[in-house]
Amino acid sequence: MQQAKKTSPVKRFLAWFTKQTVLLSGLMIGIPVLLAALWIGVLIWVWDTPEINASFHDPANAKLSRSEKGALLAEAITYQFRRRLGDQGNWVPNDLVIAFDRNAACAAGVKGEPGGIWYVTTEIFEAFADRTARIGGSSQDDSRLTNAAKKFNYDPRRWGLSWLGGADSQHEYALGMQELNDYLRDLRAGQAVSNVRADDLAALLAELGGQNGPMDKIYSRLLDAEKVPPKERRQRVYSAICASAVSADTLSAIRSAYATDFEEDALAALDKAIKDLYRVSQLYPPVVLNGADDSLWLVNHARNIAAIMSATFDPILDAARSLPGGEVAR
Repeated sequence: MQQAKKTSPVKRFLAWFTKQTVLLSGLMIGIPVLLAALWIGVLIWVWDTPEINASFHDPANAKLSRSEKGALLAEAITYQFRRRLGDQGNWVPNDLVIAFDRNAACAAGVKGEPGGIWYVTTEIFEAFADRTARIGGSSQDDSRLTNAAKKFNYDPRRWGLSWLGGADSQHEYALGMQELNDYLRDLRAGQAVSNVRADDLAALLAELGGQNGPMDKIYSRLLDAEKVPPKERRQRVYSAICASAVSADTLSAIRSAYATDFEEDALAALDKAIKDLYRVSQLYPPVVLNGADDSLWLVNHARNIAAIMSATFDPILDAARSLPGGEVAR
């Protein structure tokens, strides 16, 4: 106590000032760090990585009945689309808010860029509905699939208050999903038809890997990524990443459920294509870099993704050509 009393006021002030400085410095550093950690946590939640569904890869799918295989294929085609409709606040608030470029580029598309999930899903599903669910031996499509395909094709950038008489994409897609679910329920109960033949598989594969198909168009936009502003470049990268997830899901279901229709070489080619497309689908981090033109997420990343996607097209088409009716693949 006597020693403390002997301490000069100046020294006591300096000790107090040092403590306050350390505390203030800690707060100045700690608060931004905490805020940054919180923001990264939000980004991890908002920037949703396309999910890989292990059921699409199960070798036991080859032993399913014809109806069960058809149901599995329909679910694989629409899996990423279905997730975006049901997860994280549904389609409109999560995917059409322009602040979330990645979500919009994956779903609805931004400034003329096709939304990766929406665009590839609607194109493949339309081919599925047109070819693979005929009623009996006739040429009549199942009306529920036809209606679902039309609903899914509704403009993804249209949204509003449907209960006030307007029309929005979320409402239309929900109606389409209801039609699809009714078909799948009846299909599993033996009251609907799934007639996926080898030539139907060839047509689906040609849609995925062929010229002017949805994946080819998204790939082509990556080749021109150097010519557009960085923001649009990122949107093209995001679109390609999400499109790859849809294609990989579809290929996985085809490969596992209809393996006996393919030769071993074709199966090996499909395995490689599936692996590469899933690899693309998992590429993006929660924090998107906006850097210079040669930064990781811009020109170089677009080129890398384009190279991986391009390498999958020939194996997919070769697998299609190995099937009866595979001459449609080009």
